[in-house]
Amino acid sequence: MYCVCIGSIDIKTIDLHQSNKIMMKNHSDSIFKELEEELFLYLELGTVPVRRLAGALSSIRNALSKLKDFLKEHPFKNQQEEIEFFKYEKPRFTSEQIFALEMFNIETNKPVTDNILIKAFYEKELQFLDRFFTQYKFLYQYHKFEFKELDALLFVRGAKPSDIILPETAGLDIDFSTSCDLLFGKFMAYDRLQIYLLEEIQSLSNPFKPSIEVREDFIDLKWTGETINLAELGYGIWLTKQINDGNATITEIIGWLEYHFQIKIGTAFRRWQSISRRKRIKPTKYLDQMKEAVLRRLDEENSR
Repeated sequence: MYCVCIGSIDIKTIDLHQSNKIMMKNHSDSIFKELEEELFLYLELGTVPVRRLAGALSSIRNALSKLKDFLKEHPFKNQQEEIEFFKYEKPRFTSEQIFALEMFNIETNKPVTDNILIKAFYEKELQFLDRFFTQYKFLYQYHKFEFKELDALLFVRGAKPSDIILPETAGLDIDFSTSCDLLFGKFMAYDRLQIYLLEEIQSLSNPFKPSIEVREDFIDLKWTGETINLAELGYGIWLTKQINDGNATITEIIGWLEYHFQIKIGTAFRRWQSISRRKRIKPTKYLDQMKEAVLRRLDEENSR
């Protein structure tokens, strides 16, 4: 067997490194998909918040443990592998943990019925996020624009920049942590949280009002199918811009569907999460069923 070299670089060594990188990424993706499915199930169960949180945190801890065990058996071959893991892979797991905790705090601490107080509560949460992003403004921009110049200091174990404000990392596992992987997980979670809060505020500030007078002789129609199916339909209407020349928001469309079909769909953002996290079934399960039913009817009529 001959070894082909370019200068001092062994091509065989390059192939081994690339193979290890692909294997690590595939394994991380596999663990994360399993985690997403479990989190989706907890979201759909509709249990009390504390039970949902306990289940979600247990699943996330289990996923992180699997990730850590894999690293012990397949250590990094070079610094770039380590950087990519702690910059991209681990943060998406910890972001789920942080997001679950924050959503639990919001659900259990927000006012119950007064919309004015609820809106003020959401705005206060947004102010906290703004302060956090401002406190770590440089690193947040580094995250958003995917800069790479300081990666060797931020995402290599044992390394630490001396002139940048960093959160306290005392107590973290030094073999499974770097200066910024947890912070980047927070950035990802807080970005999602910000979208959720803004959508909730919009929903409270612009409650749906029907554009036509509801006639008393209208047939009383109620949606008796799965609620998630109606949410899927609502997103289909919104994304294809079928209402008000495409100017209707998803919150308004969901509100319209709730009003006319006499059913509580819930927050559009949370429903979209449920749809996007489907793995064992198609994300557009209901829309696919509708299409198949229409085509089947057309085939039956055309065959007569």
